[in-house]
Amino acid sequence: MDLQNDLGQTALHLAAILGETSTVEKLYAAGAGLCVAERRGHTALHLACRVGAHACARALLQPRPRRPREAPDTYLAQGPDRTPDTNHTPVALYPDSDLEKEEEESEEDWKLQLEAENYEGHTPLHVAVIHKDVEMVRLLRDAGADLDKPEPTCGRSPLHLAVEAQAADVLELLLRAGANPAARMYGGRTPLGSAMLRPNPILARLLRAHGAPEPEGEDEKSGPCSSSSDSDS
Repeated sequence: MDLQNDLGQTALHLAAILGETSTVEKLYAAGAGLCVAERRGHTALHLACRVGAHACARALLQPRPRRPREAPDTYLAQGPDRTPDTNHTPVALYPDSDLEKEEEESEEDWKLQLEAENYEGHTPLHVAVIHKDVEMVRLLRDAGADLDKPEPTCGRSPLHLAVEAQAADVLELLLRAGANPAARMYGGRTPLGSAMLRPNPILARLLRAHGAPEPEGEDEKSGPCSSSSDSDS
């Protein structure tokens, strides 16, 4: 199910890239791995975010469908004369406890992909923000993605990335959803400090309207991440 080609892609990766929602649903239901990474660290959800495959992402952002249970093998206890004792309840050869535990873990594994990072350290939410995809950001928000998780290179939160992308609609959605407007990059810059370096005045206006602190001295320091991201996530 998770056999990978030379690019590290599984069938689920390819289905997500192509936007084949029905194929994604079938592979997911059959047990395809959600957190398998291709050669650049992308999961199927990362790739769906890259190409704007909203229906594929929606299919991945729900508990895995339960597969039908097969009837357990049973046997009858034997009496003293080694003949089946029909007075006792048949005994299952393979108890359901392990199967139930496996199903419980399977139902939760879809949440792990929300925090999966590609080799640039970007989660699916980071990717959706970088690509200015407000609908994908909304799907990820509703699924429980961490709205404040920083990327590892410079500590930019999703709000910082939205400012750098100059995506006012994405920025507003994140702010309304409760993202922290006071988040700081490793160098100390806040989203508002970053917004004041951009030509779009709406960015700073939105941040101030949601309680963003005014820039301090450390916000003015330039650094390797002081300009717009050129990430190809």
